Amino acid sequence: LIHFTSWLYILDQMKGSDNTILVEHSVKKAGQLGLPYLASLGIQSLVQQRAFSGRSANKLMDAMKDSDMLHWKHGLSELIDVSIAQKTAIWKMYGQSTMALQQAQLLLYMHSLESVSMDIHQNNTEAMAVVLCHLAELHAEQGYYAAASEILKHLKDRFPTHSQYAKLWMLFDQKIQFNRAMSDGKYHIAESLVPGIAALNGAEGLYRKAIVLKAQNQITEAYKLLQKLLVHCQKKKSTELLIKVLIVEAELFWRSSCHTIAVPLLLKALALSREYHLEYLASEAILHLAFSQLMLGVPEQALSVLHMAIEPILAHGNVLDRGRAMLLLAKCQVASAASYSPQQKTEALESAIQNLNEAKIYFEKADCKERIREVLYMQARLFNSLNKTQERNKCAMMFRQLHQELPTYGVPLLS
Repeated sequence: LIHFTSWLYILDQMKGSDNTILVEHSVKKAGQLGLPYLASLGIQSLVQQRAFSGRSANKLMDAMKDSDMLHWKHGLSELIDVSIAQKTAIWKMYGQSTMALQQAQLLLYMHSLESVSMDIHQNNTEAMAVVLCHLAELHAEQGYYAAASEILKHLKDRFPTHSQYAKLWMLFDQKIQFNRAMSDGKYHIAESLVPGIAALNGAEGLYRKAIVLKAQNQITEAYKLLQKLLVHCQKKKSTELLIKVLIVEAELFWRSSCHTIAVPLLLKALALSREYHLEYLASEAILHLAFSQLMLGVPEQALSVLHMAIEPILAHGNVLDRGRAMLLLAKCQVASAASYSPQQKTEALESAIQNLNEAKIYFEKADCKERIREVLYMQARLFNSLNKTQERNKCAMMFRQLHQELPTYGVPLLS
């Protein structure tokens, strides 16, 4: 009967229904009947459902602590793996990449302690696939593409294309390749990856297609796709994707210089991020709000807002987002310096140059030549303002070399 209740909940989930009462009843009965395996599975299902419904991370971890006690008490090693994999995914969703990395490494370390003579295929579980996929993505986000490729190669060997969990690494592999192609300005390669992503996850495929169209300045087509996605997200209650769509939609309005229209979208994205405790997406929304304020001519306010987001981005963000944050900080400093005294202005410009140096390091790790070009252009102008001719000429020469290599797609933006 408990098994039947669990399957009924899974079927309700597949239909899009929210019927947590069934699982709560299942957990209660399993506890009364002394069925720790089913009780633990029920708790983990509840945690997953509550993660998507906006519960805070500390409450979810408290709930998982109860299931972990059952695992260790009854020696349920399989469910220990599942619990760690779930924690990895939850921390990643909440934007706490450091915590996600810690959990992923914990599971791998636990298995490394097992006998080396054990057949590797005995650990070919969904939990191991999930953890390795997140580990590959975390490495790619920090610019360690070679390490990410090694992890994906291991996943392909461990979970061949015909195996049950192969779709997990296939999707992560496509997404990593897509992000790298977009960072490098190779939009034709990114576009060729979209059908593969869409075959594995339709909504994600539409989202990636919209990003490519935006980068290619096909604003109308991108806007139509985003409107279709908004309807899908509201119907399926996909809050995380909804927030991402709102941010990209705001970026489209930037392209049309409609910054006042972008602000309400970003405020909505920020409100949803905070309501659902998606801290990193909240920082992303604040970063975009700061850029909108800069474009609306209030750099001092933009600088004030930016300081709210820059710490979590530098702590948990990927290298591209870190670079974008430091670049925006430099832009705000330069714009604010216009009203300063000569001495204060010089100090502000020198600080901006230092921030641009840091942004350049991040963009180099992400292999993002377009952003490096933008940094070099800005540095050359700042060195010129400070009468530092040698440094200006060096940046100008490097800018020219990159400018001849790269195509130009409209006006450089934060996005």
